Amino acid sequence: MTTPFTQAAELALYLTSVLSTIRVANGYHTDIGQRVFRGKLSKVDDDVPCSVIVEGNDTPGASVSRDAVKITQSYVFGGYMPCDPDNPNDAAHLVLKDIKKAMFKDGPSMGGRVQKIEYQGRDIGPRPDGTAIVFAVVHVDISFAETLMDA
Repeated sequence: MTTPFTQAAELALYLTSVLSTIRVANGYHTDIGQRVFRGKLSKVDDDVPCSVIVEGNDTPGASVSRDAVKITQSYVFGGYMPCDPDNPNDAAHLVLKDIKKAMFKDGPSMGGRVQKIEYQGRDIGPRPDGTAIVFAVVHVDISFAETLMDA
């Protein structure tokens, strides 16, 4: 049986490993998984293609045991991708498809690792003129029981 996550830090490392599977060789449309950054927002041309994990606010819920509480953590999963400067959204849609496929491939509980993963929308960032790189993001909320004494 799969062991559920009880710490935000271990969940972040797992999510990094999930994003790192996004490679054309693994059946995806892009190679944004060749570099995965936790918290890095600004792109560096040498890093592209790449993906990022941004951890948003968490929302504590009910206690689930003496030392654990249900946490709903907001995440933004993004990908930087080279693009056609005249049609950047074409590459952005491939990034969005790949992130969704990777995040939801194991179902609504990530194969029993979390209580729930919920899709909250997506966005394609504006591309500055003259730049052949596009940025797209997928927003999700992940709920899990965090052990507070070891968070």
